[in-house]
Amino acid sequence: MIDIKITEKSFWQNDVEGYIFLVKEGIIPLASKSDFEILEKEYYPNLKAILKKHKFTGKKGESFVLTSTKDEKLIQFVFVGVGKLDTTWNYELENLRRAIGSVVLKLKKLEIKDSVISLPEDDKSFGLVPDRVLRQLVTIAIMADYEFVKFKSDKKDKQWSGTLLIHTEKEFNAALKEGIILGKAVNLTRGFADLPANHLTPKSLAQDAKAIADKHGLSYKVFGRKRAEELGMGGFCAVDAGSEEEGQFVILEYKTKTKNAPTIALVGKGVTFDSGGISLKPAAGMEGMKFDMSGAAAVIGSMEAIAQLEPDVNVIALTPLVENMPSGKACKQDDIITFLNGKTAEIKNTDAEGRLILADALCYAEKFYNPEVIIDVATLTGACLYALGHFFTAVMTKNDDIGAKLQAVGLVTGDRVWPLPLDDDFRDAIKSDVADIANTGASNYKAGTITAGWFLKNFVDKSKYAHLDIAGTADGVPGISYLGKGATGAGVRLLTEFVLNYNKKK
Repeated sequence: MIDIKITEKSFWQNDVEGYIFLVKEGIIPLASKSDFEILEKEYYPNLKAILKKHKFTGKKGESFVLTSTKDEKLIQFVFVGVGKLDTTWNYELENLRRAIGSVVLKLKKLEIKDSVISLPEDDKSFGLVPDRVLRQLVTIAIMADYEFVKFKSDKKDKQWSGTLLIHTEKEFNAALKEGIILGKAVNLTRGFADLPANHLTPKSLAQDAKAIADKHGLSYKVFGRKRAEELGMGGFCAVDAGSEEEGQFVILEYKTKTKNAPTIALVGKGVTFDSGGISLKPAAGMEGMKFDMSGAAAVIGSMEAIAQLEPDVNVIALTPLVENMPSGKACKQDDIITFLNGKTAEIKNTDAEGRLILADALCYAEKFYNPEVIIDVATLTGACLYALGHFFTAVMTKNDDIGAKLQAVGLVTGDRVWPLPLDDDFRDAIKSDVADIANTGASNYKAGTITAGWFLKNFVDKSKYAHLDIAGTADGVPGISYLGKGATGAGVRLLTEFVLNYNKKK
C-alpha cells in the first residue's frame, strides 16, 4: 500500500531510494530545472544522450530507469514522459494523471520503498491551481496502487508498500488529505465491484454500507422484499423475485450544517449478479456480471468521500440491491408490473432489469426526499459500449446546466462523460400496447442506451435529472495506467466533485 506525504525538504535533501522526474517531450524537466541539472552534474554528465540512446525522449507513455549510488546507498532515477503539453488543458491534465500512474507501477515493479517527486506547481499548463494539481496527483497515485489480490494465496500477504514524498514549498496539507480521501474511496468502490457474487450479495453490500454509515456518522436505512411490496415497488420486487438472496434497498443520508441547503440524490444500480433472469444470457455473456452492481458501489463509495469532505449540500444515496436469477418465482416476459409512482410497464425482456429497480429508486427519492437534483449511475446497456467504448461515461439529461456541470467536472477529475441526446423523438420507442411503457425499446429505433434513458425519465417528475451509463467505464478499461485490471471505480470522482461544487458561491 502506498503512503503519500508532503516533504518540506528540497528535492535532493530527501534520503530516499527513488528520485522521480516528470519529463516533457524533448527531455525537458516538468518541475525544477535545477534538480535536473544536479542529476546531470553529479551522476550522469551525458544524461540526455543516454536517455535518447535508450529511446526515451519524454513522450507520453514512456518511462526509463537509471541506477547510481548516493552516500554509499543504491538509488534509482525514474523518468516518466508527459508529452509535449501543447494541447488543451484537460488532455494535458490527463497525460499528467497517466504519468503518475506509470510512476507508481514502476515503483511497485522495482520494489522501491521510498521515493520523492517534485510538484510542478509553477506550471500553468494543467488548468488548475497548484493545490488542485497536488490533489489530482495524490488521488491517482492511490488509484494506481490498487490490485485485487484477495483470493491470490501467493500475493495477498506479499503486497508492496512504499512511501511517496511530494516536494512542494507551499502548504498543501488540506489538498493532500482530500486526495487521500478520494483515492481511498475510489479503491473501496473497486474492491466492492471486484468481489464475485458468492462473496458479495445484496445483504453483504448492505452491511458494508452500514459500516460506512456508522464510521462517518451518516444516517442509514434498509428494507427488503416485504416492505418493498407494501410500498408498491413493483420494479424492485420483479427483479428480486427469482433469487434466493433477498434484495436490500439501502439509503444513506448526509446532512450538511449549512442552512437551507439543497438536496442531491444519488441513485446506483446494484445487481450483484445478472444472469439475465428468464431471458437467460449465454455463458460468455454472464462473465463479468459481478460488475453489474458498479453503480451502487460508486454511490456508496461517493458517500464514503462525501461524509469526510463535508460539502454544503444534503446528499441522499439510494441503492436497490438484488440478484437477477431464473427460477419458478422469477418475473417473466409479458408480465406487467406497477411501480411506486403508479405507472405500469410490460416486461419484454427480463435482462433489461436494471431500469426496473432504478425506476422505483427514482420514485422513492422524489416521494420521500424531494431533491433538487437526482443523478443515477448504472451499468445499464451493452449498447453504450458500442456508442462510446471504454473511455467515456454516457450522460443523458434534459437539463443543460446539470449536463454542462457534469462534463466540466469530468474533465477536471478524469472521470469523463459524453452526452447522448435524450430527445423526444426517442420517446415512442418504449410504447406498449398493454401498459404505460415497455422495458425495452422497439428494435426499429435502435439506440438502446438512449431508449433506456427515456424509460428512466418516466420516473422523475420534478427534480433536475441526469442519467449516467457506466457500462463501458466501470471495468475492463484498457491502456490507462492508473486503472489497471478489473473495476475502475467509475463515477466516484465525478459524483463527489459534482456534489462538492454544487452549492459553492461563484
